[in-house]
Amino acid sequence: MYYYLMRKNDVVTTVELNDMGQLVWADYQNVKEPEKLPLELATSTNRLSMWWEHRSVPIKQGKIAEMLREKGFQCSEEYLTKNLGLSLTDYYWVKPIDSELEWKDVNLFENDFHNEMVVDTAVDDSKIYGKYTPNSSLQGALEKKWGIIDGERYLIKGNRDNFSTESINEVIASKIHELQGFGNYTPYALFEIKKRDYDYGCISKLFTSQKEELISAYAVVTSEKQPNDKSSYEQFISLCKRHGIDGDQLRMEMEYQMQVDFIISGRDRHLNNIAILRDADTLQFKRMAPIFDSGKSMFIRQDIPDNNKALLSLRTESFAATELQLMKYVQNRKLVDISKLPGRDVISDLYHCDSQMSDRRISDICDAYERKIELYRNFQLGKSLNQIKFASVQQKQGTGKAPIFERKEEA
Repeated sequence: MYYYLMRKNDVVTTVELNDMGQLVWADYQNVKEPEKLPLELATSTNRLSMWWEHRSVPIKQGKIAEMLREKGFQCSEEYLTKNLGLSLTDYYWVKPIDSELEWKDVNLFENDFHNEMVVDTAVDDSKIYGKYTPNSSLQGALEKKWGIIDGERYLIKGNRDNFSTESINEVIASKIHELQGFGNYTPYALFEIKKRDYDYGCISKLFTSQKEELISAYAVVTSEKQPNDKSSYEQFISLCKRHGIDGDQLRMEMEYQMQVDFIISGRDRHLNNIAILRDADTLQFKRMAPIFDSGKSMFIRQDIPDNNKALLSLRTESFAATELQLMKYVQNRKLVDISKLPGRDVISDLYHCDSQMSDRRISDICDAYERKIELYRNFQLGKSLNQIKFASVQQKQGTGKAPIFERKEEA
């Protein structure tokens, strides 16, 4: 079936989707306004089929595969097509060529949407109706859904296992930003999700709108060919500056984010978890998007390192492969006020919201958090983290660390 690929009410090009919702043809020769293509296609429109495939909800997300089978969908692209490819992070959608639909009829920023997802929450949204859902284009591995509460759009996320750790980590990161007085972050709060073995998921409010859309760092970096002598990080900075973002402010926010991620041992700041906000009409970059998605931190599903060498050998997914390599991009080492970081008692109290986490595991995480703060203190004083890594470390004897998934003993 043939569709128009739309950006709001503007036709971008014509595409053909098969019965499974897969893009099998696009009219690359007659793209109406190339600047209105998804940014990552700026260097090659031939990647449009891959863009469409990646736009669909990942089959491994939560219980998506089970839901698709129950609803009779052959794959997630078919589910995406049923919902016209609509999203709450940008303005792209597909319109059947014989349809008279307009953006005002389908956009989910203003129109109600339905929830045929598997995340049951304490909020009753069963009375919210709509023909389409943004959940068919919702990315990430965690089970999640968009929901409408008192007329506002919220993202509700679960966890990968029976612990509430990822959700608690989001709240810890929010607390850090709040105490630091850093305004450009996404506040997360714990949120009850029904019929799950874990105690809490988390909830955050939508930060895009009809006026501003989300553009990932990946889309920015791949929008132009990267010179061999330029890192992906510098490619991102230079392209953002060219598109209208203040370079000094951008570097400050990026370096702040790197330093907070170091302190909480965040290892999932890949280029789709870094983003900018773009003006819907002018296509100018406005500013960095609020910091989001910090759940994969604080040694989640990891053994906790018990010495500085191990603490400084942590790998990450970002502009560099390790924390130490990433911290080399930091020019201003004083962007985080150590005196305003949440203390051990605050971290411990939050983890105790998880009834399945053992006291020993919580204590070990708090120990490692305090050691990372001390390492960061040395970094602020101008010391080399690389030299500290290879310095001899006094080891405590006979103090094994709690297993990754140790639970509380039954009373």
